[in-house]
Amino acid sequence: MKLPTFPRQDLVLLFCFFFLFTFIDAQTYDIVFEGGRVMDPETGLDAIRNVGIIGDRVAEISSETLNGKQVVNVAGLVVAPGFIDPHVHGQTNEAHRYQARDGVTTALELEGGIPYLRQWLASKEGNTIVNYGATIPHGLLRALAMEGYQHYIDEAQKIVKSEGLESPRLAKIRINLGKSSYQALAENDIEKMRELLDQELAAGALGIGVPVGYYPGASHGEIYRVYEFAAEKDVIIFSHTRGFGMPGIQEAIANATASGASLHIVHANSLSLGEIQVTLDMVASAQRQGLDVTTEVYPYTAASTSLESAIFDEGWQEKLGISYGDIQWEATGERLTKETFESYRKEGGVVIIHMMKPEWIQKGIAHPVTMIGSDGMPYAPGAHPRTAGTYSRLLGRYVREQGVISLMEALRKITLMPAQRLQGICPGMLRKGRVQVGSDADITVFDPETIIDRADFKELRFSEGVRYVLVNGTFVVSEGELVEGAMPGRAVIGKYRK
Repeated sequence: MKLPTFPRQDLVLLFCFFFLFTFIDAQTYDIVFEGGRVMDPETGLDAIRNVGIIGDRVAEISSETLNGKQVVNVAGLVVAPGFIDPHVHGQTNEAHRYQARDGVTTALELEGGIPYLRQWLASKEGNTIVNYGATIPHGLLRALAMEGYQHYIDEAQKIVKSEGLESPRLAKIRINLGKSSYQALAENDIEKMRELLDQELAAGALGIGVPVGYYPGASHGEIYRVYEFAAEKDVIIFSHTRGFGMPGIQEAIANATASGASLHIVHANSLSLGEIQVTLDMVASAQRQGLDVTTEVYPYTAASTSLESAIFDEGWQEKLGISYGDIQWEATGERLTKETFESYRKEGGVVIIHMMKPEWIQKGIAHPVTMIGSDGMPYAPGAHPRTAGTYSRLLGRYVREQGVISLMEALRKITLMPAQRLQGICPGMLRKGRVQVGSDADITVFDPETIIDRADFKELRFSEGVRYVLVNGTFVVSEGELVEGAMPGRAVIGKYRK
């Protein structure tokens, strides 16, 4: 029998197709998550798929079998984008251990910001479990801009250079700057403040943290100038608004409206208290009017902050609607009395404040405008449980047990929404908060039937049900346990970095 013949160019083409299909068939991924329920809030994908990862990126999502150097069977588990926490005060690896076990892959300090940002980012490089980043600490910068405090700038820089960020001498400077919280910034100091804000944007800041509720001396005009600066630079204001209730929230939205600045109101639940529905309606209305205003809540009925802060200045009982017995001293777990309140306030330290009702939290979680931020505190054995359990609590109690929102909507609030909020200032966030080909390999795999928080107001405990966590393609949690020594976290840096 005579074999068929082909022109030379056809033979070359056939060879190329053969080589291509052989390569595709032989593709081996570094990690394959096999048979999991892949959920991507942006595309709406909710199906059984195999996910192939090469290096620090998702390379394939397929219903076909994928070859991998490491194949992990995740049948019955949800494969989701890594959880993005936009509001974390606990920025050490001690705190990150609990956050990773709660499914967090990116932990950002956006409310208060981080002082000496450039040095802080450098100190965490290659030494951090999860991704990290921060805003400008406006509260500190306004103090340094004031006449009479500016000499502290040079002093602090020398200390950071010679002794590092943990120097106790820096803490002393912060104490000396504390008096500025009760002073207004003079008009002729505004330009100095703008210079300092510019310097921190150049360090990689993700916006401006404006927790004006902690410096009641700030004038309304002074704060408006910060919004003007933010609008000019096209960066976001993250604000703990002035006081509690509607006046502070209205001030922030008015400033955003008049200046054109983007605004994110932090922990709307604790700022609004019983008026949470009004706050949510205002944010929703602002968005309908085309304003760039967003907000967040955390799924607990207690707040937490420093007892020596301005929050507990005279009149706090009336403002918060609570008394001494509603305050819990973090170090011992005891509820305070008038005597211990006064004693501990002079000493200084963290307290847990029981001041919200469950129905307020449900309203906040259920509303479509809210994302979730933990407001997680620095690590301490008796720290507020939100430090360890925010995301497992949302998925376990509010999704599975109470049905307040759907699983996909919950995932949207803890992955896609915070990523979208930040992608204007950090284009790299376009690759986070998603499970798609080309997205960063920040992935959280959990059991939707067992995920639950275990931390309470007595002690921190690891959450349960988070089985695997990848950060930039590296396991930090495997088979429900932390991977010791894994430090794949990378900086999330703003677009003005120089």
